[in-house]
Amino acid sequence: MEMEKEELGRYFLAIVRIGMGWLLLWSFFDKVFGLGFSTPAGGGWIDGVSPSSYISYVASGPLADFYISLGGNVFVDILMMAGLLCIGGTLIFGFASKICTAAFIAFMLIMFSLQLPPNDNPIINYKVLLAVAMLAIYYMGGFEKLSIYNWYKELAIVRRFPILE
Repeated sequence: MEMEKEELGRYFLAIVRIGMGWLLLWSFFDKVFGLGFSTPAGGGWIDGVSPSSYISYVASGPLADFYISLGGNVFVDILMMAGLLCIGGTLIFGFASKICTAAFIAFMLIMFSLQLPPNDNPIINYKVLLAVAMLAIYYMGGFEKLSIYNWYKELAIVRRFPILE
């Protein structure tokens, strides 16, 4: 029996969801251990370097002073790293779709606002496209495939508090 286009589309959205999760999770591991990609070797959180210290190098535009004042703050480090880990893991496993979608979009908008106007493209930025893709994943069933979503939504606490779905 041939798979319907909508069903196939949900699988592709799930693959995009997992890929977006991996982007965040990889960033988490790179910032923790200084794997030599975006974070230089020896420059990880485990080496005593603040994961949010890069903000002072990249922030520009009208919000630059605000973001620079936050860079290197322990609370910001913990919040940022928890966000990368939790949002990334939630996307990969595909559960808590409502909270995950809102958190991912907020994270992307914060990252977008670090450099205003964007220095890579004056019209559109990949962070905005990722936020829009997240909405497509949420509204078109991308959490329902290749995930623990169906099991998770049947948990008593999730049924009691639908915001957790």
